[in-house]
Order: sequence, then structure tokens, then C-alpha cells
Amino acid sequence: MKLDGVVRERARHFIEQFKDRGSCEFVKDFAINFPITIFLDLIGLPQDRLPQFLEWETAILHGTSMEARITSIRAVKELLLEAIEDRRKNPGEDLISRALTLKVDGRPWTDDEVFGHCFNLYIGGLDTVTSNMSLHFYHLATHPDDQQTMRTNNNAANVIAVEELLRAYAAVTTNRICSKQYELDGQTFLPGDFISMSTPLAGRDPEAYDAPNEVRLNRKPTHVTLGHGIHRCLGQHLARRELQIAIEEFVKVVPQFQIEPGYQVPFFLGNIIHVPTLPLTW
Repeated sequence: MKLDGVVRERARHFIEQFKDRGSCEFVKDFAINFPITIFLDLIGLPQDRLPQFLEWETAILHGTSMEARITSIRAVKELLLEAIEDRRKNPGEDLISRALTLKVDGRPWTDDEVFGHCFNLYIGGLDTVTSNMSLHFYHLATHPDDQQTMRTNNNAANVIAVEELLRAYAAVTTNRICSKQYELDGQTFLPGDFISMSTPLAGRDPEAYDAPNEVRLNRKPTHVTLGHGIHRCLGQHLARRELQIAIEEFVKVVPQFQIEPGYQVPFFLGNIIHVPTLPLTW
């Protein structure tokens, strides 16, 4: 409940900056700053380095230059190793400090396991909620009836509505490495093959959902947008809370909004689908 209050206050802080302006560039003004500043607090990384962190994250997940990707991965590794070493000497309540106390099968995590965990947190914390949020607000801006429903819903109904938005606008495609030969629909997968697990396609599967391309905010869907089983997203509960609070606090003070007239919204298609810019007006 304490974190819930922090998240809601942070959302209000950023919305306050533009609510009376009549417009915003939603991604830059809100979708980046709101969830990522919360994540940096949780992991214990400095807020004033946010632009640099985003530059590395963009190069790793969205860039087209392999050289820039490698350089950014090395920079993130150096950053995290320094932070891990600092937390060994000066432990706190942040997620890196807590990772150093974890055990598996009765033994402490190895240095590689701690680093891998922290790297996963870094990549997930700096991108996925922002990407999902931009897609959700794109939908609400282009579907005024659904936007109005979110304005009048109670809290419980909004929980269900966010699940439907997550199903319909899954952002992340993850990769797996085939461990043994396998055949599926006449296709043979060999050990070492990379397999893309497309949650965006799974969320629109006509065998799993009636009229899958329709967004029904009261659908109550079961989905794999946030992973499944041992691969379920570690931050799923925070992500859900941030997405719901973002919508609730936005519609509370911003009147009916839409895409800036004449603007063609760009979509980045790749491992993580997102909207890089989303100008809204009201």
C-alpha cells in the first residue's frame, strides 16, 4: 500500500506539468518519466542519469547498430557491477541489495547470477511499462467510447479493463533457444535454434479468444502478455498497478483527449512493439 501511494503521487506530479496546457507529447512527457523514475528508486540508481540510461536501453533494444548495442551492453554491465559492489559494502533496501541476500537450493547466488538478475531488471524496468503504456493510451485516444468507460469505471472494473488492454496490445516478443530437436506443423527445430515467442500474436489468437481483434474492456481475459510459469515477469504486479494508475489519474484531470489532428502515429515493430511519439490534445 505504501508503494501504491508513491506510484499515484508520482503520476499526479507528471500530469500536473501539462494538464492545463491542452496537449502533451505523451511518451516524452509521461510514459517515460512516470514508470522509469519509480524503477530507478526501487533499484537504487541515480535519477539524474536517466537520459544516459535511456540512451543505452534504446541502443540495446531498439537500435539498428550492432556496434552501438555492444557498447551500450558493456556500459550497462560496468554500471551494474559497480552498483553491486557498492551494495556489498553499503547494503540498503533497494532491489540490488536484496538480490545479494537471495539463495537457491540453500546457497547464495553467484556473482554471475546476481548480475544476470540485475541486468534483467534494468532492461525490463527501463522499457516494457513505457511501451505498454504508449500502446494503451493510443487505444484510448482512438476509441472515445473505451476512454469514457475508463472514466466511469470503478477500481475493480479498471483492473479487468487493463487486463484486456494487456491482451490486445502485448508488446514483448521473447526468444528461447531450442534444446532438442522438435517438429511442429511440419517444421523442424534443431538444438541451438533461436525461437521467437510472440505474445502479440498469442494475444490475438482466434482459437483462444472470441473476436480477438475487438477490445472488450469487460472481457476478463487470461493472457501470456506478462509471461507464463517460471518465465512470468518479476515486475508484473508493479506493471499492472502503474498502468491502471496512469489511466485513472490521467482521465481524472484531463478531459476527452485524442491524437493530434493530422498526425500519423508511428509504430516500432521488433522484439518490443512501441509507439515512439504520441502527441495528444484535449
